[in-house]
Amino acid sequence: LVDNPGMREVGIADTPCGLEITFDKIVSLSQNCKFKDCTHTRETGCSILEAVEKGDIDKNSYENYLKLEREKAHFELTVVEKRKKDKELGKIIKNYKKDMNKNKY
Repeated sequence: LVDNPGMREVGIADTPCGLEITFDKIVSLSQNCKFKDCTHTRETGCSILEAVEKGDIDKNSYENYLKLEREKAHFELTVVEKRKKDKELGKIIKNYKKDMNKNKY
Protein backbone atom coordinates (compact mmCIF):
# COMPACT_ATOMS: atom_id res chain seq x y z
CA LEU A 1 0.00 0.00 0.00
CA VAL A 2 1.39 3.37 -1.03
CA ASP A 3 0.03 6.68 0.25
CA ASN A 4 1.10 9.60 -1.91
CA PRO A 5 -0.99 12.70 -1.22
CA GLY A 6 -1.97 14.49 -4.40
CA MET A 7 -1.42 11.51 -6.69
CA ARG A 8 -4.55 10.17 -8.30
CA GLU A 9 -3.06 7.09 -9.93
CA VAL A 10 0.15 5.24 -10.54
CA GLY A 11 0.75 3.84 -14.00
CA ILE A 12 3.08 3.56 -16.92
CA ALA A 13 4.61 6.88 -17.80
CA ASP A 14 5.79 7.91 -21.23
CA THR A 15 8.64 5.41 -21.46
CA PRO A 16 9.60 4.49 -25.01
CA CYS A 17 11.50 1.32 -24.12
CA GLY A 18 10.12 0.15 -20.74
CA LEU A 19 8.32 -2.93 -22.02
CA GLU A 20 11.12 -3.75 -24.45
CA ILE A 21 13.62 -3.98 -21.60
CA THR A 22 11.36 -5.82 -19.16
CA PHE A 23 9.95 -8.30 -21.67
CA ASP A 24 12.88 -8.50 -24.08
CA LYS A 25 12.27 -12.16 -24.96
CA ILE A 26 8.61 -11.54 -25.79
CA VAL A 27 9.40 -8.41 -27.81
CA SER A 28 12.09 -10.21 -29.81
CA LEU A 29 9.72 -13.10 -30.53
CA SER A 30 7.05 -10.67 -31.71
CA GLN A 31 9.27 -9.85 -34.70
CA ASN A 32 8.61 -13.41 -35.96
CA CYS A 33 4.81 -13.14 -35.91
CA LYS A 34 3.00 -13.86 -39.16
CA PHE A 35 1.13 -10.54 -39.12
CA LYS A 36 2.72 -7.13 -38.46
CA ASP A 37 -0.35 -5.95 -36.50
CA CYS A 38 -0.51 -9.10 -34.37
CA THR A 39 -2.16 -8.53 -30.99
CA HIS A 40 -0.61 -11.73 -29.59
CA THR A 41 -3.97 -12.89 -28.25
CA ARG A 42 -5.59 -15.23 -30.79
CA GLU A 43 -3.99 -14.90 -34.22
CA THR A 44 -2.72 -17.96 -36.03
CA GLY A 45 0.99 -17.74 -36.70
CA CYS A 46 1.73 -15.74 -33.55
CA SER A 47 5.20 -16.69 -32.36
CA ILE A 48 4.49 -15.50 -28.82
CA LEU A 49 1.43 -17.73 -28.44
CA GLU A 50 3.41 -20.66 -29.81
CA ALA A 51 6.20 -20.00 -27.29
CA VAL A 52 3.68 -19.87 -24.43
CA GLU A 53 2.14 -23.18 -25.57
CA LYS A 54 5.59 -24.80 -25.78
CA GLY A 55 6.53 -23.46 -22.35
CA ASP A 56 9.37 -21.26 -23.64
CA ILE A 57 7.63 -18.23 -22.13
CA ASP A 58 5.99 -18.34 -18.70
CA LYS A 59 2.21 -17.87 -18.95
CA ASN A 60 2.19 -15.37 -16.06
CA SER A 61 4.89 -13.31 -17.77
CA TYR A 62 2.85 -13.35 -20.99
CA GLU A 63 -0.31 -12.22 -19.15
CA ASN A 64 1.63 -9.43 -17.40
CA TYR A 65 2.99 -8.33 -20.77
CA LEU A 66 -0.53 -8.12 -22.22
CA LYS A 67 -1.79 -6.22 -19.18
CA LEU A 68 1.03 -3.68 -19.41
CA GLU A 69 0.50 -3.32 -23.17
CA ARG A 70 -3.16 -2.45 -22.52
CA GLU A 71 -2.15 0.03 -19.82
CA LYS A 72 0.46 1.56 -22.13
CA ALA A 73 -2.15 1.95 -24.89
CA HIS A 74 -4.53 3.57 -22.41
CA PHE A 75 -1.97 6.16 -21.35
CA GLU A 76 -1.07 6.90 -24.96
CA LEU A 77 -4.58 8.13 -25.68
CA THR A 78 -4.58 11.85 -26.14
CA VAL A 79 -6.69 14.13 -24.00
CA VAL A 80 -9.04 14.69 -26.94
CA GLU A 81 -9.55 10.96 -27.43
CA LYS A 82 -10.24 10.49 -23.72
CA ARG A 83 -12.82 13.30 -23.76
CA LYS A 84 -14.47 11.85 -26.86
CA LYS A 85 -14.60 8.41 -25.26
CA ASP A 86 -16.05 9.85 -22.03
CA LYS A 87 -18.61 11.89 -23.99
CA GLU A 88 -19.77 8.80 -25.90
CA LEU A 89 -20.12 6.87 -22.65
CA GLY A 90 -22.05 9.77 -21.13
CA LYS A 91 -24.47 9.74 -24.06
CA ILE A 92 -25.03 6.01 -23.68
CA ILE A 93 -25.75 6.39 -19.96
CA LYS A 94 -28.04 9.38 -20.58
CA ASN A 95 -30.05 7.47 -23.21
CA TYR A 96 -30.25 4.43 -20.94
CA LYS A 97 -31.60 6.51 -18.06
CA LYS A 98 -34.05 8.22 -20.42
CA ASP A 99 -35.34 4.84 -21.64
CA MET A 100 -35.62 3.56 -18.07
CA ASN A 101 -37.73 6.57 -17.08
CA LYS A 102 -40.02 6.06 -20.10
CA ASN A 103 -40.66 2.45 -19.12
CA LYS A 104 -41.06 3.25 -15.43
CA TYR A 105 -44.85 3.12 -15.33
